[in-house]
Amino acid sequence: MEFFEGLPLTTDDLVTAAFIAVVVVVAIRLLGWAFRMVINHTGEIEFDPSRTEEVRKRCSALFPIENLNFDGATFKRGNILRIVTHKQDALEGEFVGTNRNNMLCLVANSSIIAQELRAIETIQVIGRAAGNA
Repeated sequence: MEFFEGLPLTTDDLVTAAFIAVVVVVAIRLLGWAFRMVINHTGEIEFDPSRTEEVRKRCSALFPIENLNFDGATFKRGNILRIVTHKQDALEGEFVGTNRNNMLCLVANSSIIAQELRAIETIQVIGRAAGNA
């Protein structure tokens, strides 16, 4: 190997460097996988129920897309939805909208729920919000 003749590297050095690189890559991937498993794909914030209308308006601004196409069905702002996640968590609330970050927003009795769309298994309409009948 003419290319390596001037370098003070042995074959053992190259094998060791390759082994260390593989170990580092595997460690980074395992840490990334563990981090994703620890992070919950659902965010929930509680609020005073007397501020529901104000919260709904703010959520509408943050989640401006009024319709959601999911699994061949269309869900509209104001629908009361029951969502089951891949972790089998059941979430219920008024659908406010989605955003360009693939999140949807539900307003429940005293909490706001933001859910990643990729973590949703099923969505079902269980009613209509009182003001949207």
